[in-house]
Amino acid sequence: MVAVIALLLVYYYAIYEDGSLKVKDNALVNVEENWLVGQRSGGKNSRYYHFADVQLPEGYETTDGTTSGLVQSFTGEKDGVRLSITPVGSSVQDMISNVYGTITAFVGENGTVSAVQDADTKLGAAKYFVYTNSMDAEDGSKQYSKSTVLYAPANYSDSCILISTYAPADSEEALPADDALLAEVYKAIDGIVLAEK
Repeated sequence: MVAVIALLLVYYYAIYEDGSLKVKDNALVNVEENWLVGQRSGGKNSRYYHFADVQLPEGYETTDGTTSGLVQSFTGEKDGVRLSITPVGSSVQDMISNVYGTITAFVGENGTVSAVQDADTKLGAAKYFVYTNSMDAEDGSKQYSKSTVLYAPANYSDSCILISTYAPADSEEALPADDALLAEVYKAIDGIVLAEK
């Protein structure tokens, strides 16, 4: 019986191919620059997966191509708007359920948070919301911002892709319209191609 369990463990950890990427010397092996790479909540311990190929929309200047650890995400800026595409190791519904309440509490009376909306995207059924926020700057002035947070399905059911925008402004009136930011999110979605498992 112990031998059977040992064989099963060897198969699972050494032979079974679950689609995870190879890591050598704390670096991903054979990963392209345009790959969105993250961890899955249902994946093997500390393994990384190719979620999608990403091409930032035209006009966005890449500001950062990686986040923590070996996770590979994308951030670009255009006309004062920051656009981020990030792999997330939880489902769309789990993320909306957790993040929406956190953002609502964070914003409090300093801004507004829209209701969660459904969106039909080329990646599948997504959920999003828009929020504004204001904060006191060190010089005593107010700084304003508007953000769009959209979670779209990834190629694994236990994961999703966060596409978000952030637009700062000196006044509430100078903030972009919700539809304008959402249009930037859809442009980003057009440049995402889910990887095959």
